[in-house]
Amino acid sequence: MQHRSRDRAGLIAVAALCAVAATAVQMPVAAADTSTGAREYRVQGTSVRGAGSGTGAPSLRPGRTYADSLGPGEKRFYGVDLDAKSVAYVAAVAAPRPGAGVVSYRDGVTVTLKNPAGGVCDTVPRRIETKGVAYPLADHVTRQTGSGSVASCRTAGRYVVTVERQAGAADPDSWPLELRLMVEPPVKGGSTNPAPEGSWHAKPPQPPSGSARPRQGGQGFSDAPLVSTGVWRDEFEPGETHFYRVPVEWGQQISAIAEIPADGADESTPPLNQAIAMRAYNPARGLAKRGTALAQEGSRPQTEVSTAPAAYGNRYAKADYSVRAMSLTGGYYLAVTLNPPNVEPHLDRTVPVTLRLRVAGKAQAGPDYDGNAVKAGFGLTDAERREADKAASPLQPDPMGRPEVGHRTTLQTVAYTSFGTGSLLLLGLGVWILTARRRTAAEGRREVPETADPTTGQHRYGPPPAW
Repeated sequence: MQHRSRDRAGLIAVAALCAVAATAVQMPVAAADTSTGAREYRVQGTSVRGAGSGTGAPSLRPGRTYADSLGPGEKRFYGVDLDAKSVAYVAAVAAPRPGAGVVSYRDGVTVTLKNPAGGVCDTVPRRIETKGVAYPLADHVTRQTGSGSVASCRTAGRYVVTVERQAGAADPDSWPLELRLMVEPPVKGGSTNPAPEGSWHAKPPQPPSGSARPRQGGQGFSDAPLVSTGVWRDEFEPGETHFYRVPVEWGQQISAIAEIPADGADESTPPLNQAIAMRAYNPARGLAKRGTALAQEGSRPQTEVSTAPAAYGNRYAKADYSVRAMSLTGGYYLAVTLNPPNVEPHLDRTVPVTLRLRVAGKAQAGPDYDGNAVKAGFGLTDAERREADKAASPLQPDPMGRPEVGHRTTLQTVAYTSFGTGSLLLLGLGVWILTARRRTAAEGRREVPETADPTTGQHRYGPPPAW
């Protein structure tokens, strides 16, 4: 009985070692807890304080980003110095904190650009569109110089930009404010290209299907990661807005779908129809397209954004903002918001969002700028094109049939861990068996009489016959 107890104890030790080994193999793939609450919009730029009037308004310089704040009912003034030929875009981003108690059409900002004489060149109001859903409000005002633009806004001089927050807002907090001035060089010989009428009425290209690759979105325009044609996966906290930068050449358009899993409780789509929102912005941060909810019973909640092809002449199109905004080339942006009132009752706190994106259309030649448009922020550098091509190319399997690089690394980690653990197991088992044999052999010499094998006549030493 003492032998059996010792043997049983040895087996228990080996079993415990196996359990430890199993835990060691599983550890590399254990998920980490990343729940830290909804991320706020990340304002980046030089600190500036807008004036209370046009007199003494701080100047905004081209290509630079500025940071300010704006309370309910407040109005800030900024100055921009423009020549008589270049097109100018002044963008403003007002960012209420996620989860703020905002109300539709009561919380918003209005951006206005006035010429040196005080005449209005452009004005854009932006309001919260969904009650209880706080998200960054972004758009730009424009000074155009081509035919059809306001004649008094083609002159050189000091223009004034105002950003005014609506009085009586439901959210009493000050909103972070981000400002950026971009100046587009004039076109040699003047712009003669008409708007490509009808191009935006074509059926949008179908976004791709397939397995998603991880890509964490940025907290604002400034840190938006580059994505291109492909399927991407991100993790959201309710109330967050994630930004992605999409390279677009002349003649190309964006077609994207953002989707979340259906409600696991009752598998019904209607409660989640407004759970996810998406907006597209042009390189000057002007609103190019609002997303459209694709509500279908029994399917995943989805929001779609499809833009017109980018063409310089779109700025003169007799159409809505969604066409005129597609008059630039370069890095466009997709902003995806997870709406907390629609998500929290139905899904876990961290929600996976899949972004299916296609940049469609063959790249075309653009206008002949009288200046460096790419340096001014309009267009793509060679490095950005290479990065876009790399981002759009999914990882291909190894020609020898081995798994993809990322997957192969994971398997190697598990294999090395398993190999080491297996070696430890074998070593432990060998030591235990050798010890048991030596012990029983010694005890056999003391306690077990010698017996002869009936077939060979040889003496046998070893454990008792009952073992």
